[in-house]
Amino acid sequence: MRITDLRARTCSIPIEAPTRHSYASPSFYSRTILELTTDETDAGRPIVGLGETYGTVSPSAFEPLRPLLIGADPFDLQRLLIQIRQRGYISRQSMLAAPVEFCCLDIQGKAYGRPVSDLLGGRVRDAVDAAAYVFYRYPNEAAGIPAVATADDIVAHARQLVERHGFRTIKLKGGVFEPNIEVEAVLALRQAFPLPDYQLRYDPNAILSPASAIQVGHQLAAVDLEYYEDPTWGIRGMAQVRDKVPQPLATNMCVIEFDSLPAAVELRAFDVVLSDPWYYGGCLVTKHLDFVAPHLGLAVGMHSGVEFGLGLATMLHCASAMPNLVHAIDSHYHHLTDDVLTEPLGYQHGQLRPPAGPGWGVTLDEDKVARYAEMTSALRAGRLGPDASEDYYSYPADPRRPNWYPRVPSW
Repeated sequence: MRITDLRARTCSIPIEAPTRHSYASPSFYSRTILELTTDETDAGRPIVGLGETYGTVSPSAFEPLRPLLIGADPFDLQRLLIQIRQRGYISRQSMLAAPVEFCCLDIQGKAYGRPVSDLLGGRVRDAVDAAAYVFYRYPNEAAGIPAVATADDIVAHARQLVERHGFRTIKLKGGVFEPNIEVEAVLALRQAFPLPDYQLRYDPNAILSPASAIQVGHQLAAVDLEYYEDPTWGIRGMAQVRDKVPQPLATNMCVIEFDSLPAAVELRAFDVVLSDPWYYGGCLVTKHLDFVAPHLGLAVGMHSGVEFGLGLATMLHCASAMPNLVHAIDSHYHHLTDDVLTEPLGYQHGQLRPPAGPGWGVTLDEDKVARYAEMTSALRAGRLGPDASEDYYSYPADPRRPNWYPRVPSW
């Protein structure tokens, strides 16, 4: 089998209402879809591998890989990944390497008629627990969706998600308001969703100084958080906070690759490593992280990066084959108003199942891919109005506060 062509498109899908956090306020989630076509057919059609990555990776970023990929055997995956990751001594290229790996794994699964989870060692769970991802939000007047700005709003928003999808874990993304306001919201969440029925997480998104993070940790001592995620910035800051607060600390910000893992473990900076198939450069490497973590005294969760259904399917196949994944995964999926798949994924009792079928078990809806690729062009050309923000890295970061910019720390 040989790869004969590649195609990449960046799509932007509207979300229910603009979410807010310490870095931006997107009204769309953007992702880049990669397709690798092969010369082998199934039922008369070429086998095409699908992969997804962050929308900040432009389709043109894959063009330098064309000479490497065209004519390559998709089963020769390790060689391809090394060549992508090590094109220069400072090159990591995880956001490029990951979707190439995803495409090749999808091809392999389709060629053998097996799900990718089987290629990753087999499932240890058939369904993956997921968390309700609760954000402060601006209103969406056109859709009749109110703002989420107070503790009561946060509880109502969380209750709606729990009733709709059956979540048993709730995560509040903070870093928006002064710390005491967000502490009030976390306390209200715990009162509304008590233990042992509900786990609760709080993520200030690394916006607090170590001193403020320690103070907030003590204010939330009675809440009994599942974990306190990235309260401050950097490995040393996290280590300082961890030494002084009663909650376990989790991170997907001070540790995002193996290079930073040893120093963070040595300094005892955190307790839960939030894995990510994109940050770490693929499912195979994420499986290595899952294996190593318990030997370093770490528990394992999984970070979410505004993925579409294709990216979520990737996470689910990977998560289902990770024996040491003990925390419910994060997912932004319930904020999307649509998807690029012919059959969108669905929650059942707060869980998600890896799609059945060969490879990732999903199919792209070509009409929707084309529509949302055009939406990306419209966003970048400013044709959707001044309040439209494409993703976390759009400028201005918050169109409703055009002079605002993120500062770390803010408190």
